[in-house]
Amino acid sequence: MKLSKIILICICFCLGFSAFSQEQINQDFTQNLQKEAVETFRDRLVVDVFHSFWMNLPGNVTPKFNPGFNVAVLWDFKAKKNSPISFGLGVGCTYHTQFSNAQLRYDPTSDKTKYFILPTTISDSLKLNRMTYINCNIPLEFRYRHKSGFKLTVGMRLGLVAEISQRYKGKNIEGNGTEENYKFFLTTHRQTVNFDAYIRCGWKFVGVYYSYQVNKLFNEGKGPAVNPMSLGISLSLF
Repeated sequence: MKLSKIILICICFCLGFSAFSQEQINQDFTQNLQKEAVETFRDRLVVDVFHSFWMNLPGNVTPKFNPGFNVAVLWDFKAKKNSPISFGLGVGCTYHTQFSNAQLRYDPTSDKTKYFILPTTISDSLKLNRMTYINCNIPLEFRYRHKSGFKLTVGMRLGLVAEISQRYKGKNIEGNGTEENYKFFLTTHRQTVNFDAYIRCGWKFVGVYYSYQVNKLFNEGKGPAVNPMSLGISLSLF
């Protein structure tokens, strides 16, 4: 009888110890998962989707919705092992659009690039009128991440202009009624480099994105003094 009680006491003790150990393991596992979740989103691949506001447009140019995106692959260098401060460096590509009632064209008579307003007679039949601006760049970022998941990034980009082009689909702008579908590239007097300053603020994998291109698209006095300012959302895939 005494032996049975001793065995019963031992079993209860083992079950209690096992339950305590399992609870401790679960707590440690949960804490590790939480730590890992914070470390998972270190902005190694970042996608920004935005609308571009074109600064210094001529008064007779009417802008529309101008969607664009930025994609960057970066290395994340921590200041210290457990520090919330890190630095990002990598490569990226930025794509801007400009939809409006005008076309950017080179005018050989004045040796300048100008906006030419599309005639109102073709507005009803207009299918597409888009300026595209693409640059490939090297982003450098200063990053702060809190253990709660909050993060703040301040960065700059230096890049090379890959393309400034005009795409058109609709009735002939001269008024002869024929349908046209073409694309041409603007290469005269365009600047070859771009410099942007930007900021991201968010939580874990999602945030708000703002950028401003410091320099203009064209050389001073040789084209409209336009430059993009962008606002949108940012996604960090891992």
